Amino acid sequence: MTLTRAMVANDINGSISDLGRALNLNWEMGYEEDQIITLETEESWSNGGQFTVCNDFPVSYQLFIENEVPCHIVDYTNEEELEAIGAEECDDEKECLIPAGTKLRVTRGEESIDLDEMGYYTIYLEYIEED
Repeated sequence: MTLTRAMVANDINGSISDLGRALNLNWEMGYEEDQIITLETEESWSNGGQFTVCNDFPVSYQLFIENEVPCHIVDYTNEEELEAIGAEECDDEKECLIPAGTKLRVTRGEESIDLDEMGYYTIYLEYIEED
């Protein structure tokens, strides 16, 4: 059986707070305080690694999850895992995968002052535990 990105993301092996993610998009997402977001696919986040967004779309976001979130902390010594997620030679990213279906609540949404002063939106989220 070939290991997939979804399989890796669903292999929860830790719980980390202060995860971050950078996005560049062609549109504004419209994040609003108290909005609940359910991840449609597994997502790559980082706990302090070096990551460069590989597109030049005009709307930039810096997203942060403030509390602990169950995730898969990438094992950079596991070649099969790295190949499955496309992270060969990327150990400086400190990647963590959050599985599809994870729920996050926006605690601080888009504020135009961020975009005006810094050139990007800063969005804060919190992980919502399933009952």
